[in-house]
Order: sequence, then structure tokens, then C-alpha cells
Amino acid sequence: MKSSELAKLAGVSVRTLRHYHAIGLLPEPPRGENGYRDYHAEDLVRLLRVKRLSSLGFSLSRIGEVLDEMDANLAEASGPHADEALDELDRELELQIERLQEQRRTIALLKQEQIDLDLPVRFARIKKLFEELSARSAITKSDREALLLAGNLFSEEDADELERVISALFDGEMIDQLQAVQARFDELPADASRDEIDRAIDAAMELLGPFIDCFDPANWDKDYDSVSEDLLREITKKDLNEAQRVATDRLAEALEARILERLPSTSSPQDA
Repeated sequence: MKSSELAKLAGVSVRTLRHYHAIGLLPEPPRGENGYRDYHAEDLVRLLRVKRLSSLGFSLSRIGEVLDEMDANLAEASGPHADEALDELDRELELQIERLQEQRRTIALLKQEQIDLDLPVRFARIKKLFEELSARSAITKSDREALLLAGNLFSEEDADELERVISALFDGEMIDQLQAVQARFDELPADASRDEIDRAIDAAMELLGPFIDCFDPANWDKDYDSVSEDLLREITKKDLNEAQRVATDRLAEALEARILERLPSTSSPQDA
């Protein structure tokens, strides 16, 4: 019979049939004089067995092994060999069910909290917090892209720190001050003088000073993947002019220096 006839009898597509041939799951029969593959009853039997195991949940890469094990000892097809394969499949399906249940919980959470579905949950909450508590300062496209990158590149410790700082700023009713400081950076012209940049940095450090304890020095004293850091900097600074870029870099350096001052000092043997 032709491939189309075999596929119809088995209830699969010809494309599926070709795929099974390509991955070695279904032996390719010899071609007849007309150049077409000539299938027989044993090909249909093999295909139906493949279809059955696939419907049970076996992966295509595993189906061939299971069939070979069963064929190697037909007398025990419903015994040890089949049981072992079914036990393995059962464990795989259990893991799949757990993943699906976790996905459903996440979907319910996204609907309940009305947060962005393409951001990691913690960072989607941070974005929503900014939007709700600082409505006059809209989240920009760059801010959103930065949150998306940070959500996938930051460690749990980094995320904890970010949440602490943001919560502390908002709990301390620092929204107006925060917006004022942000405005100073936003209003810096490309040719801003060093004094203008210094004043913007000083204002930011004065605002953040009382919240330095929210930062974990250990997070700032460890090596990060340079590619990840470069990508995050690229996103956060892509819409800034030259002066704003300089101010942002210098603020990051000043903030890092203040945070690292809180690291426990290590005494050398000579100091003892």
C-alpha cells in the first residue's frame, strides 16, 4: 500500500509518517518499480504501536526503546519490561502534571493581581508598584525592558534587595522627593556642566543615604557576568544623552562605594 493509504488506516498524517522515518522510529520500506514506498501489514502494526505509546505519553525518543524491549522478550511484554517502562512514564507524567499545576497557579496569580504576563512575577509587581504609587511618573519603554532583563538575569538575593529598597522608599513617603531627583537627571542637557551633574548626583545620594542599610553589601562585592551587566546598562542608558549617561555612571559608582563601606573590615596579620 502507499504512504497515504497507510497514514489513513493508522489515523496519522503523511507528514507524521515521514517524520517517523526520518528519526528511525518506523523502518522505511523498499520502493516499488513505480518509485513509491510499498508498505505492508507489519508496517501498519508498527505504526499503530507507535501511535498507541505516543497517546500514553511516551516521548518519540523513548518509544523506539520501549518497543525494542518488548520485542526482545514477547513473553514478558506485560511483565517486568512493560512495568519498568510504565513506571518511568508515570514519573514523567507526574512531573508534567506538577509543571502544569504550577502554570495554572501562575495564571491565576496574573489574573488576580493584574500584572504583566511577560515579566517575571516579582518584577511585574515592582512595575505595578511604580505605576500605582508614582502615577505621575510613567514607566518608560526602557524601564520596562530593564525590568524584563533584570528579572531574568538577577539572582533571588538581587531581587530581594530591589524590593527592600523600593518598599522602603515608598513606605517612607519619598515619592515626591524621588520624582524631584529623577526630574533633575531627566532635565540634564547633553552639554550639562560638571557642577550641574554634581548637584544631581548629590541630590540623589542625599535621598538614598537613609536607605543604604536596605542594600546588601555582599551583593555588590561579588562578580557578575560581564555580558549580563553590559546588556542591562545598554538598555537603561539607551535613551539618555551624554550628560545623563555620565551622571548615571557616577551615581552608580558613588552608591556602590557607600554600600561597600558597610562590608566588615578584614584585618591583616600585620595589623593584629
